[in-house]
Amino acid sequence: MKTMPRLPHILLLLFISPTLSLADAREDGLAAFQQGNYTEALQYWVPLANQGDHEVQYNLGIMYLDGTGVDKDFKQAFHWFFLAAKQDDPDAQMQLGKLYAIGQGVAQDYAQAEHFFRLAAEKDNAAAQYNLAVMYAEGLGLPQDHGLALRWYYRAAEQGHVAAQFNLGHMHEQGLGIARDNNEAFRWYEKAANQGATDAQANLGRMHYLGAGTKKNKIQAYAWSCLAAQQGLENARLNCEYILRQLDKKELIAAQKLAAEYNEKFHPQTTRNTD
Repeated sequence: MKTMPRLPHILLLLFISPTLSLADAREDGLAAFQQGNYTEALQYWVPLANQGDHEVQYNLGIMYLDGTGVDKDFKQAFHWFFLAAKQDDPDAQMQLGKLYAIGQGVAQDYAQAEHFFRLAAEKDNAAAQYNLAVMYAEGLGLPQDHGLALRWYYRAAEQGHVAAQFNLGHMHEQGLGIARDNNEAFRWYEKAANQGATDAQANLGRMHYLGAGTKKNKIQAYAWSCLAAQQGLENARLNCEYILRQLDKKELIAAQKLAAEYNEKFHPQTTRNTD
C-alpha cells in the first residue's frame, strides 16, 4: 500500500473544488480514509485517479483487491492497476503480474505475468523479483531455470523479502541451480527466521541439532524447533519433544529461557512483513 488509501464504487459525478490543490486533495482524502470516512475520501480521490494520478490509481486497485471499504472486485482492481502500470508504476506492475499469474480479474496468462513482473523487477521491486524467481523455479510459462531463479531470489532477498530468503536457503541446502552449501543455507534460513518465517525457524532447529551449516547446539535446536511448533508445524513439534528428552536439567533451563526470548523476539505476529 502506498501512502494514499482506497475507495468504494462511486466513480462518476465527483469533482474537486477548483480552489483545492491536488496536493491538498490527496491529504484531505487520506485523512478522511484513515478516519473511515470512505464516501468523503471518494470526493477527493476519484477525480485524482480519473486525472491520471498513478498513486491514487494503485491504491484504488488495492482497495478493490482487498475489499477494504468497497466490495471486493478483481476486475476493478485490474482496471486501476493497469492504468497505474501504464505510467510505469512498479507496484502496480507487480500487482498486474500477480493477477495475470493467478487469473483474477483477467484470463490467466503467464506471458503477461512475466512481462509485468519483469518490468517491476528491473525497478528493484522485491515482490516482483520474488515472483519472477518463482516462475523460473517452477517453470511457469518459462523454461525451468534454477540459475535464473537464484539470481532473482538473491535480488529480492537482499532487500529483505522473507520468502525469497527462505527459498534461497532451500535451494542452497538442496543444491538447486548451485552446489550444495549448508553454510549458505543456514545463513538465509536465519535471515528468514529472524523475520518470523515459521518454516525457516523449523529448519534452523533441525540444522542446529544436526550441526549442518553451524555447530551442533541442542539448546538452539530446542528453542527454534519449539518456536516453529507453536505455529502448528507438526515436524517441529516432534523435534522439540525429541530434543527435550535429551536435555539435562541445566540445559533444559537454558533452552526454555532461550525459547521464551525467541518467542518474544521472533514470533511471526510481531516480526513478519507481507507484500
